[in-house]
Amino acid sequence: MNSSTRIILRDLGRVLHVPGLMALASLPICYLFQEYYAIWPFVWTALIALVVGQLLYRVFQCSDEAYLDQAMVIAALSWICVSLLGALPFMLIAANLTEQPQVSQTVQAFRQPWNALFESFSGFTATGLTVALDPSALPRSLQWWRSFTEWIGGAGIIVLILSVVGSTSGIFRLYFSEARTDRLAPSVSSTVRTIWWIYLLFTILGVLLLRLTGVPWWEALNHGMTGIATGGFDITGTSVARYDERSRAVVILVMILGAISFSVHYHVLVRRQIPNLWRDAQQRVFWVFLLLGPLVLALENFWFERAFLWSDSAFQWVSALTTAGFSTTDERAWSTTTQLLLSLAMIIGGAAGSTASGIKLNRVMYLYKGMVWRIQRILLPPHQLMRYQVGDKSLSEEDANNQVESAGVLVILWLAMLGLGVFIMLHMLPAQVPLSEVIFEMASAQSNVGLSVGITGPDLHWSGKLVLILFMYMGRLEIVPVFILGFALLRRMGIMAQPTSR
Repeated sequence: MNSSTRIILRDLGRVLHVPGLMALASLPICYLFQEYYAIWPFVWTALIALVVGQLLYRVFQCSDEAYLDQAMVIAALSWICVSLLGALPFMLIAANLTEQPQVSQTVQAFRQPWNALFESFSGFTATGLTVALDPSALPRSLQWWRSFTEWIGGAGIIVLILSVVGSTSGIFRLYFSEARTDRLAPSVSSTVRTIWWIYLLFTILGVLLLRLTGVPWWEALNHGMTGIATGGFDITGTSVARYDERSRAVVILVMILGAISFSVHYHVLVRRQIPNLWRDAQQRVFWVFLLLGPLVLALENFWFERAFLWSDSAFQWVSALTTAGFSTTDERAWSTTTQLLLSLAMIIGGAAGSTASGIKLNRVMYLYKGMVWRIQRILLPPHQLMRYQVGDKSLSEEDANNQVESAGVLVILWLAMLGLGVFIMLHMLPAQVPLSEVIFEMASAQSNVGLSVGITGPDLHWSGKLVLILFMYMGRLEIVPVFILGFALLRRMGIMAQPTSR
């Protein structure tokens, strides 16, 4: 076995400890709510994850550090393995409960592996699409597990592992493999620990604010966790539609906090640099989209519905742009143009370095800057130097071109994969399903949002669930690591040539 494979399996063993420890941490919920039938499912999940994780880590232990391509393969495999293990509590708890009388169809559905797997992938990727008919009918242990998977997935599995691993030369490559580049402290280990305390602080803040507005403790806890993770799993069956305006305002605040980069949070909370909330170039783009979007959406609603629907328009736009996925209304009742506008917001997504997904605002910003710079360069007199400015930061021509090129490549990949997903799903759904709804659902899956027009559900064919799972997975990893994993598998099978040198 070559050193590259040993590195990948060793670090994969580290990551598998995450679902094991999560399962053990969920045991108090079983005792608190006297759901003793859920104890062994969590114990079995913990045993399998920890034993396999320890075996991989011990057997393939080596001193070599992962290169970037290996780190991306580790990240891509980690999300698959963790989600597979995360499906076990859904299946095992459902199997235990179906032996009892008067079990809801919501619980029974999770006896099917595809439903359990879908819910687990949706949780760990912080998507929020669900096959649960009525989440309020789930036992508290499964409601907790759904929220817990989103909370961990929102911050990132690799980020959790790196917060407890000592500093090594290969850590930054693993950190980068989850599409993170911000350095909030001198080392990556201290950076991820800073991310986690900020994340925990805002989680507690969200829970307390929801409780102060009258939301019951259990709902406040679950929605505070999934809100800051910009995940969107709910436990009421109606998302936040039944909440009053104060509670909805808190949910909006939590979603916005989740979609702001941890770098900005760090500079505001630790360094007291409050102006960073509007001086940061990416953050300014965020505020522009956040303020203009609800207005455009309200005007579209007035055009078709003869009502502005200000409250719903504002909430749904924030939910889509932050990729949080909470809802106050049924999007199926909205017009085609409003659905497409929400799809656009989901595709754009929140800030890079936050818990939000999507293309990310920094790439949108650089694409816009690239167009402006291109026009300016054409209009400049010969031999006059071009100035490349992003906010308060000046870039060299090479850096500016690299940023635009990087953003362009990712956006092209993102839109190409979205188009492919829509094309595939059109062949799997009844002909009467409108194209706008298919685009909406696929944008929600790939951007890890969770808003739905009813396509996702337990009755969706397994092939449709598989497509949504793949696109949730690719969206969470921003596509490139998935391609790297594919190339690595092709090389192992001899279909592609092995690289001769690094």
